[in-house]
Amino acid sequence: MNHLTIGQRLPLSNLAIDDTAPIMLKFTRQSPIEMDISCFALDAAGKLINDDYMVFYNQLTSPCGQIKLTHYESQPTANKGIQAEFEVNLSKFSTNVDSFFLSYQLVHHSIELNR
Repeated sequence: MNHLTIGQRLPLSNLAIDDTAPIMLKFTRQSPIEMDISCFALDAAGKLINDDYMVFYNQLTSPCGQIKLTHYESQPTANKGIQAEFEVNLSKFSTNVDSFFLSYQLVHHSIELNR
């Protein structure tokens, strides 16, 4: 199993993986902060191909199943277990997909105060 650190960029060819088999990407919670996690398919210019290639809690799969969100836990738990799990199937990507980008955002809940 390969482990990547936050911010690490690495060509998939360096990971010695079988690109015909699905890859499982797991995000493990390290703090009690609520986060949203998503995966984007990008073209050679680093741009989102279209909104259908943005996979997150409200859109669980890309058009042809290249990227699937198979597990998502939005609320923090005491055990800091797996928060999100993506299945990426490289053999299903079309030639216009150059890379994919994994992102997480801290969730900030605002409170409106009325006087």
